[in-house]
Amino acid sequence: MGTFLGWSIKRPSNLTKLLVLAAVSIALIVADARHRHIATNLDGVAARLAYPLQMLAALPSTTIGALWHDLRTNARLRRENAQLAQENRLLQAKTARLGALTAQVERLQHILKAPAPPGYRETLASILAVSSGPFTRRLTLDEGANAHLYVGQAVIDAHGIVGQIVKVGPDTSQVMLVTDPNSGVPVVSERNGLRAIVFGTGSLRRVKVPYLPITADIRPGDILVSSGLGGIYPADYPVAKVKRVVGNPNEAFLTVVARPLAHLNHHTDVLLLWPKPGRTGRARG
Repeated sequence: MGTFLGWSIKRPSNLTKLLVLAAVSIALIVADARHRHIATNLDGVAARLAYPLQMLAALPSTTIGALWHDLRTNARLRRENAQLAQENRLLQAKTARLGALTAQVERLQHILKAPAPPGYRETLASILAVSSGPFTRRLTLDEGANAHLYVGQAVIDAHGIVGQIVKVGPDTSQVMLVTDPNSGVPVVSERNGLRAIVFGTGSLRRVKVPYLPITADIRPGDILVSSGLGGIYPADYPVAKVKRVVGNPNEAFLTVVARPLAHLNHHTDVLLLWPKPGRTGRARG
C-alpha cells in the first residue's frame, strides 16, 4: 500500500507491471514500423544540417594537411630539379669533351693519312706548349733525344712544312716554325720552277719571298714547294701560297707576300721526318 495526496493506493502487482511494459513495447514497435520513413527523413535532414558543421570543423586539419602536402611536394620537386640541372651540366660537359675528342681524332686521322715524302719515315709527336714572342715562334714537343730526335730535323703536318727542330732535350724538343723571322726555306714555284727562299715574318698567317727581281715570273696563287736544297726539308713538299705581288719600276726587287700552307694555328700533333738510308728524294733547283 501507498498514499498519494492523502489517498491510500494499492501498489500494482508484478504481473500488472509486466503486462503494462509488454503493452508499451508492442505499441512502440507498431509505431516504429508505421512511421519508419518519417524517422529516416528526419535522419537525412539532420545529416544535411550537420554536414556544413562537420566540414567547418574539419577545415583546419584539412587545410593544414593540404599545405603540408604541397610543401613536401615542392621540396621534392626542387630537389629533383636541382639533380636534373646537375646531371644536365655533367652531360653538357661530357658532350663538349666528346666533341673535342672527336675533332682531335679526325685531325690525327687526317695527319696520319698524309703520305710521308719519298725517302723518309715519319712518326707522330704531341705539342706540349706554344711560345710566341715579338721575334720568335716556337713549339715544344713531347719527344727528345731519348726518341732519337736531332737538331735540324724536319717537322710537317698534313698540309705543309711546319718548321725544323732547333733544340733537343732528353724528353722534349723545340721547333722553329717557318713563320719565325729566323727561318728560311728554299722553295721552287710549282708552276714554273722559279727558285726562291721563304722567310718568316713573325706572323702565323704571313711569310715573305724577298730578293726576286722585278722581272721574275711569280703571281698570286702560285704554290711554293720545298726544293730540298740544304738537306733539311724533303723536296716537293708544300710550303706557302702566294697572296700578293707588288712591283715598283723604281725598285730592283718585287714585294711578294705568301701564306703558309701548314695549319700552324691548329696543331695538337705534328709529324717528324727521318731520312731513310739511301733515300731516293733529291733536291730541285
